[in-house]
Amino acid sequence: MQVRGRNPKHEDTDSGLLHQHIYLTAANRTSTLAVEFESCNNYLLPSVCCSSSNVSLFLYLVSLSMEYDGVGDEELPFLDQTTLYDDCLPSRKKPRFHNNSMIENSNTQDFTSHLPDECIVEIFRFLPSYKDRCSCAAVSKKWLVLQAEMRSSEFKYNNISTIQARNCTASRCLEGKKANDTSLAAMAVGICSRGGLTELCIKGSFPSQGITDFGLKIIAQACPRLKSLTLWDCLKVGSKGLVSIAHGCSWLEKLDLLNSPSIGDEGLISIAENCPNLLTLNLDSCSGVGNESLYALARYSSKLESISLIKCPFLGDEGIVSLISGLPKLEKLKLVSVSAKDDVLEAVGRHGRSLRTFCLENISSVSEMGFCSFGRLEKMEFLSLRSCTGLNDTSFKAIGAGFIGLKAISIRNCTTLSDKGLKDLTKSASSLESLVLVECNNVTSKGLGELFMNCHKRLKVMCLVKCRGLKEEKEEANPNSSQSSLLPKCPFLESLKVNSCAGIGDSFLSWLGSACQQVRHLELMGLKSVTDRGVLTLMRALDTKNKALETVDLSGCVRLTDWSVLAVTSAFGEKLRSLKLDGCERVSDRSLEMIAELCPCLVELDLSSCGISDAGVLRLGRSRSQCIEILSLAGCKGITDKSLHHIEMMLGALVGLNIKRCPGLSKKVVDSVRDIIWWCDVLL
Repeated sequence: MQVRGRNPKHEDTDSGLLHQHIYLTAANRTSTLAVEFESCNNYLLPSVCCSSSNVSLFLYLVSLSMEYDGVGDEELPFLDQTTLYDDCLPSRKKPRFHNNSMIENSNTQDFTSHLPDECIVEIFRFLPSYKDRCSCAAVSKKWLVLQAEMRSSEFKYNNISTIQARNCTASRCLEGKKANDTSLAAMAVGICSRGGLTELCIKGSFPSQGITDFGLKIIAQACPRLKSLTLWDCLKVGSKGLVSIAHGCSWLEKLDLLNSPSIGDEGLISIAENCPNLLTLNLDSCSGVGNESLYALARYSSKLESISLIKCPFLGDEGIVSLISGLPKLEKLKLVSVSAKDDVLEAVGRHGRSLRTFCLENISSVSEMGFCSFGRLEKMEFLSLRSCTGLNDTSFKAIGAGFIGLKAISIRNCTTLSDKGLKDLTKSASSLESLVLVECNNVTSKGLGELFMNCHKRLKVMCLVKCRGLKEEKEEANPNSSQSSLLPKCPFLESLKVNSCAGIGDSFLSWLGSACQQVRHLELMGLKSVTDRGVLTLMRALDTKNKALETVDLSGCVRLTDWSVLAVTSAFGEKLRSLKLDGCERVSDRSLEMIAELCPCLVELDLSSCGISDAGVLRLGRSRSQCIEILSLAGCKGITDKSLHHIEMMLGALVGLNIKRCPGLSKKVVDSVRDIIWWCDVLL
């Protein structure tokens, strides 16, 4: 292509005329593009004497004119076209032409700076294709921003049909340094061919370069069908940006705000008024939000189904009560570290007939009367209580009587829960399938026995963490102890987790095993009093015929030896997929031999801080267990460089290898093995 240009003659800008003629000569066709810029009262009005198909050629030559300064291969600031497709923007680009003979007149100046933004936008309207739009947006950041601010309806040749726009399900996530307004602008231009985004997640942690209200304004214009917006740590985003989203994205269904102190009531009120389809709202550490926002949500957002209010200091009783009372379809409510009193729980009991999930954490202003005023909520399925004052045996009895359809309950850091309260809670909730007790130190074996008696027919998940009241009971000292009688069988119990309960030993595991015959996932972690005897007894109690056990975690059980590994692998090795022995220092190479022979389907193996050596790793590498994907040898002091060579035999499926804190490994051999198994994620 040959380009011939003539410098514009700058006459008197108040009344003179600015003429620019550009002639294009192509190989197969000849066309003339004459553009006359007429100055009137310092305002430039374009008169384009060409067909719309030549507009992109004109803009292309305009971009070339920026480089015609006598040096054809000088580097200029740019936004590369290819980066628009990837929604990211580098800062510089190479010149499009390196052959100076193609430029007949090198004195042509950049005259685009004389064009007001309105003129450039008007020309952009005639761009015939999506690729041409990206090409023009890649010329400079100014052109990028101008295109990003244009709605798809403003383009004369819009190839996006309404059906395509409605079926668009594109999503993007920006984190860290990539979370800035420039990236959002590039994203807005690059996604226009698909009709915009439906999901956008921004996790910004760089206040100096983070997202601002201007970036949200661009997204609001480019993505009218946005349904989900997540803003985490976007400190520069305020109510103004949220107002732009509210006016431009009326289809919004989910809004998640975390650590957004600049967002106040104005932004959320606008969301409530302009986004009638809002279903989910999460507010975490939003110090600028007050009760006015909750009043607006209760008035306008009648479709809200899920609300989470966490650490918002200016939210009070009246706003939360109004919110609960005005949302008949509310199914999930989470209140954490907010000012909630008995009135809130009373409102839940009166108006929360549709509630299925209720989480109450770190609430110090609720009394026993508040919990007793819950009433009867038959649809409630999941209840989570953590660090709440006012909870006692009477409260748990009232909860159990009101939530007869309760399927899962989690109670954490509640020292007032006793055996009587646990019995009353589970007596009425006969449909209970999952129970999690964390730091409930007044619950003993007696209360646990009552739990199994009340819920053994449907119980599926049992989790006990740091419950100091669970201890060994010797039959010689107390013939009538609760552990002297067998527990009823739980035919549907699939997951059993016991973690860091210091008082639990072999006798407790033997007693517990009678109810856990169908367990598939077993976690016995941090039980320093448990020995091989307890594990052997528990393995015998499980159903060895069906071989249901798939995952076993014995991490932190420091007294276990190879006999425990033998008991697990010999009974359930054929279907075992995960085995974790982190911190079991007495486990040796003999365990690796048994694992290699008896566990052909093992996918994950954790041997961190075990007493193994190169010989055991060699046996594992030569085994038929070629399905291992994740292997951890962290802290194994007995392995050397030879073990890494043995690991090379496991080339088939290995994707994760942890060799931290292994003093016997040299850097040279480690680097060599990393080059061989380049696809594997190696932690050093």
